[in-house]
Amino acid sequence: MFHLMLADSGGIGGLFSALGLNWESFLLNMAAFLVTAYVIGKWIYPPLSKALDAKKDELEAAVRLEKEATDKLDEAKQEATIIVKKARGEADEILAMTREQASAQLDEAKTKAQAAADRTVADAREQLARDVREARDELRADTAKLVAGAAEVVIGEKLDARQDAALVARSLGGRQT
Repeated sequence: MFHLMLADSGGIGGLFSALGLNWESFLLNMAAFLVTAYVIGKWIYPPLSKALDAKKDELEAAVRLEKEATDKLDEAKQEATIIVKKARGEADEILAMTREQASAQLDEAKTKAQAAADRTVADAREQLARDVREARDELRADTAKLVAGAAEVVIGEKLDARQDAALVARSLGGRQT
């Protein structure tokens, strides 16, 4: 190609001038481009590439850490759910056991209260029976005294205890309880 540029009408300048280019300016621009490309390729591109690779690695590590953290969070949520379910189950068992114990204590208290009430009623009946017996005995004694007093008035003489007892027995129709 360089050979074509030189061959036609007037050398290098003829081809460039036919194209409307200044060959000196073109060579200078080409040299500046090559120097710029060399400088960028030698000192700018490697650190920039290294920085971009480091940033890429850093982002990949962050994504990996985020995935690990998400996985651990999911595991922790699952474990928390299991723990909560277990705790609820234990709480339900404790509540059921407490209810059973409370029911048993209530039944026991009812039984004790009923037994105490039955004892109180039995004691009251015994006391009433004693009081009735005492009242009957007292009434008999008073009746015997009245009969003896009435007999004294009717007979007109004082009777001793043996005669009183016989008279009372006859008046009561032979019933002595």
